Amino acid sequence: MKQINQSKRNSLAKAISLYQEYENCSLQVKNACSWVIGVTGVTAAGKSTLGRNLVKQFRKKDLTVAAILIDPSSKKEGWAILADRNEFRDPELDCDNGLFLRSLASRGEKSALVHALPKIIAHAKMFADIVIVETAGAGQMDVEIEDCVDTLIQVLAPLEGPLNMEKAGINECAHIFAVNAREYFQNSEQFFALAEIELGRKTDNNGWQKKVFLVNAKEKKGIIELIEGLYAHKKFLEQKKPSY
Repeated sequence: MKQINQSKRNSLAKAISLYQEYENCSLQVKNACSWVIGVTGVTAAGKSTLGRNLVKQFRKKDLTVAAILIDPSSKKEGWAILADRNEFRDPELDCDNGLFLRSLASRGEKSALVHALPKIIAHAKMFADIVIVETAGAGQMDVEIEDCVDTLIQVLAPLEGPLNMEKAGINECAHIFAVNAREYFQNSEQFFALAEIELGRKTDNNGWQKKVFLVNAKEKKGIIELIEGLYAHKKFLEQKKPSY
């Protein structure tokens, strides 16, 4: 299977460190057509567990993946627990040389991102077929991730009511919604049906009709259907590109 060799891995790791440490750092980057997928949602919605399953499916397609995982930093002390990386631990991925995994602390940056994210993504695209960016626990107004990715998934925990789905903010930006059901959420199917009505009927500025999927990331249910939805959006974007 395709791999990210050690020299490329080291180069990307050093570039990310430089971008993080030096705000004005600028490195030469070649244009690459890699697919950038964002995964956002509130804390504990299941973003990392879902992201891990996405990576496993992409690797089965022999696509190399760079996963950038962002965790919040403490405002008072400055430290950060890089817990998302632990959620990506998996026997299939731990020794997979086709996956580059990097955890980053937000370091006070707003919108659940890191200040150098566009530069980091541009660099990662040179080394991987797919770049996945997982935001820190995002609020309703943390919408800046939309400008950094091609396809944005919002992971929803089945806890909200219909009015919350109608609110402006991240709901307007996401292309794909993944309702992450778990056994202790008794109303998952009802919430999913409501989400299909309130969110799935909407279109974005490009004319894409948003899609809603019911998944159980922990039990790996609904992942194949979600992947198909992601590829449908990718195909939509490719068809929208102007031809010269």
